[in-house]
Amino acid sequence: MDPKEHIHIISAGEKIHEAYPAALRDLPTITHTIIFAEKEVYTNSARDDTKKRMWKCAIRDAIEAVNALSISKNIPCSLVRIDAATFDAIRDPVLGIYSDHPDARYSFDISAGSKRLSLGLFSMSLWVEGDSYYAFGDSPIRRVPVPVFPVKNLAANPYYLVILTILFRGQETGKQTRTLVPKETLFNETKTWQIPASAFSSGTDRPELSPAVFSRLVSTLVGWNLICEESDPGNDREKLYCLTPDGELAIYVYLARLKKRNPGSAPGLT
Repeated sequence: MDPKEHIHIISAGEKIHEAYPAALRDLPTITHTIIFAEKEVYTNSARDDTKKRMWKCAIRDAIEAVNALSISKNIPCSLVRIDAATFDAIRDPVLGIYSDHPDARYSFDISAGSKRLSLGLFSMSLWVEGDSYYAFGDSPIRRVPVPVFPVKNLAANPYYLVILTILFRGQETGKQTRTLVPKETLFNETKTWQIPASAFSSGTDRPELSPAVFSRLVSTLVGWNLICEESDPGNDREKLYCLTPDGELAIYVYLARLKKRNPGSAPGLT
């Protein structure tokens, strides 16, 4: 994998062909361009009025213009058609790209496209440590300043992944209600998890997991908004934990990163 890869993802809209030259000018390291467009843009319907047909045609023309400019610059350009009605429809193809190129630089142009498509791509930019930009016409592109949780931090301590995995496996598939795990139960399961010594920084010894260390690990995951901490209604001194949507997504992103980089699996993640 070429560490100099720079993948630029665009939310398709009528004006992307006007902003794209500015992106190439201000981000000269771009090596791949990928356009995300809603399937509706390429679907003709008898219910479409003249305005909507013109709107779809304008987006398709803009996509073709971006592709033509990419070809002229020897930059591979591809189109991903999605049903942007759900976040998963946006998440999964981005994770597929990320799985194949985990070390690439990522930039996202979220200036155009529908609100749900641009917001979905913006959300995914945070998870793959990419930068989001907006631009109008040939004006300089501007980066959206946001804090980023680096998913690679999960590898700093194998127990982070184990705790997330236990809570993930405890979820009831298809259920809207969350499964809350008592702190003592979570600690005991984490402590008995079989983690090879090589997974730790020492590489030779598997450190003992004490209640104090476990509490610090859990506190960190709560601070990262990957797990949620609640008080037991029947016992205020007992803490209960569950996986947050961000925690579930963190597992998916980490596995996508791991899939390409290492054929083996992280401790407990199978």
